Amino acid sequence: MKSVTLSEIVRIHERPFFLGRCATWRQLLPWALTLALGLPLLMLALHLIDPGTPLPFIVLPALVGGLLPMMMMGPGRFEMNTRFDARYMINTLDEALTSLGYCRTASGPDRISYFRPRPWLRGREGAIVVAVQPHALEVVGPVGSLRLLQQRIAC
Repeated sequence: MKSVTLSEIVRIHERPFFLGRCATWRQLLPWALTLALGLPLLMLALHLIDPGTPLPFIVLPALVGGLLPMMMMGPGRFEMNTRFDARYMINTLDEALTSLGYCRTASGPDRISYFRPRPWLRGREGAIVVAVQPHALEVVGPVGSLRLLQQRIAC
């Protein structure tokens, strides 16, 4: 794939974070359980390992680590640019997305949609949409999935 270049993943800010849609209970349950049970246990274990460590040095990094997955779920996009017709890269993209658990749901001459069914996602939140242009594929989806996709394609 010497003639293919992958751009950096750019976050898409569709609306301000404080105006975001409320998540369903299925989405919030694993994250809330992790915050409510997992983080206090982690903080307790770290405090037992070194009781002399000031509490803010334990609590603040644990809270930042608990909030980090929220940043991974936001929407983003990247482009796969090439010198030849971009339609030749669709098979490579299909294989990489299939290995990540995605299935092609809709296909058209200039747009392809992929979806990975997960019970905690509402509607089509985890979907990846690919816009086919003459010499580029524009891939839009969750940032975490896009990072994994770039790694699979680069291999």
